[in-house]
Amino acid sequence: MKNTPQTQRPNLRSVLTYLTLSLAHTQVGFSTTSISGFQAMHGFLAAYGHPDHISKTGYNMGITPQQLAASFVNFGAMLGMLASVPLRRYLSRRHGLWFACVVSVVGSGLQLKPSNVAGLHARRCVIGISNGLFVSFAKVYAVESSPVRYKRGVLRGFMIWMSAGSLLGAMTNNFTKGIKTSWAYKIPLTCHITIPAVLVVLLLWVPESPGWLVERGKMNEARGELAKFRNDGSLPGVIDKELLDIGLKVDKNREKTKGLGSQYIEVWKIEHRKRTLLCLALIMSNSASGIWLMLSYGTVMFQLAGIEPTRQAFHASIYNNLANLLGTVLGLQLLRTSIRRRSMMIIGHFIPAICMLSIAVSSTMSPDDRWTKNIILVLIIAHGFFYYALSAAVAMPLCEEFVGEECKRVTVRFGMSVNYVLAWLIAFTMPYFINPRELNWGPKVAYIWAASNFVAGCTDMYGSFLLLLSTRVEELAMTTDYGHLRNSEAWSDVR
Repeated sequence: MKNTPQTQRPNLRSVLTYLTLSLAHTQVGFSTTSISGFQAMHGFLAAYGHPDHISKTGYNMGITPQQLAASFVNFGAMLGMLASVPLRRYLSRRHGLWFACVVSVVGSGLQLKPSNVAGLHARRCVIGISNGLFVSFAKVYAVESSPVRYKRGVLRGFMIWMSAGSLLGAMTNNFTKGIKTSWAYKIPLTCHITIPAVLVVLLLWVPESPGWLVERGKMNEARGELAKFRNDGSLPGVIDKELLDIGLKVDKNREKTKGLGSQYIEVWKIEHRKRTLLCLALIMSNSASGIWLMLSYGTVMFQLAGIEPTRQAFHASIYNNLANLLGTVLGLQLLRTSIRRRSMMIIGHFIPAICMLSIAVSSTMSPDDRWTKNIILVLIIAHGFFYYALSAAVAMPLCEEFVGEECKRVTVRFGMSVNYVLAWLIAFTMPYFINPRELNWGPKVAYIWAASNFVAGCTDMYGSFLLLLSTRVEELAMTTDYGHLRNSEAWSDVR
């Protein structure tokens, strides 16, 4: 059969290019999980903490250092994403990824040098900035270069690689957990340099983003780079047609950028407000799930649950991240089935709510029982698995369905910004609840996340019902003679 634009497949070079981009997301998951696990290591606590007989590890960092040590990676990621917007005007997508690699290596290298706690926080912020740059430039590159029919698959595949990076970070920490000196965390930090170093070399072979070249008016170069991504370079007019489509998208984005301020006002108008609020609720459900508690303090939480600190807590972190990876893979498969996405979203909050409530109740009723510790371990793993398999998988696809094309870009960008602020806030405030010298709740902090998951599930259910009702009335008014419904009281109530 003739290879037409409808039947063509990406060539081997394009597949390898997207796998190269996946390394950027692997590095983000690797560094985030690995750094969060340092707080459970004797070698790290001996360097940046102080002996404390109340703590189950025998050490305590103190409330403020613990807050900043965990939250500054998230804070740096926010800064990196914000910085990527102006940087994209001057750096190509490849150069942006190279720059992210340099920042990542510098951040990891600086942490190898002993310093005070303030220096540790600043260096973790540098790591966070590199993570924000990795995510932003890799995502933009994929959007600009991948065929339309494969674009969603490429972007969703990044989720798998980020979860794989988290598993790799947990495994690396497990190998060095028993070291009593500063090498317990210096060895994983040295490993952080590996992926950026490999990525720097592979990017020499990766073509430049055709979209960026078109945006700069370099049409001939863009044509050559685009041909490297496609199997249809020999078909007359196919590359030129796609290049024309890219040019139209670039012009459209420029027009949207000019009216960006008015678009932020537009999304809050009465005809868009309901869909905007529902989309924001879907995006911020990531923070409401409690997953950021485990991403920031996962291994520490296993220690606080009473799992033997020098060995089993790090093993539990591996099991937890493996479950997250399997949940992510399952979630992407469920998206291809006939299961309703709204049902997946709602169930994806109620099951984690039950898991969190069970953790909190078990810890309250019999905190020192051996079976309680095993139950908490299983429930934490189940919480992550079901969140990634259900809620995390469908949040963005549902958001794209609910919000109109003209408001999608602004609404998603605003929602992601708010979600990152909430993620930072979670990492910053949790030490008040879990630190032995403060409230010392330990696993009982799960009461908070049981409530937030339950509220998120009810919000999704209520919002989906209102949106479904509104859509049905709109269809009725458009497809029948009942246009007068638009001016009726019932129509006003629904809208």
